[in-house]
Order: sequence, then C-alpha cells, then structure tokens
Amino acid sequence: MANYAGAGTTASSAGAAGMLPLTGGPDSIWFWMIAFVLISAGFAVLRLVPRKIKDDS
Repeated sequence: MANYAGAGTTASSAGAAGMLPLTGGPDSIWFWMIAFVLISAGFAVLRLVPRKIKDDS
C-alpha cells in the first residue's frame, strides 16, 4: 500500500515557498530580481528582432 502522507507535506511546503515572494513589500529583493530579469529578457528580445536597413541608393 502506498504512503501519500509525504506528498501532501511536499505540496504544501512548495505552495508556501511559491507565495514567499508575494509577502514582501515593493522594496524586497524579489522586486529587484524580477525587474532585472524582465529588463534582461527585453534586451535579449531586441537583439533577436531584425532591424530595417537604410538603403542609401
């Protein structure tokens, strides 16, 4: 017979860890980390998007 008691404990602790970034104020480390990641991703996307080349002819 399977023992699923540990699965509930793991799921509840993972849910609590997922809510941890939402409990801090706007000056928390999570805010700055998310801002850094979004800005970095934005610059990475800008490097992938093709640009129009001016044709001087």
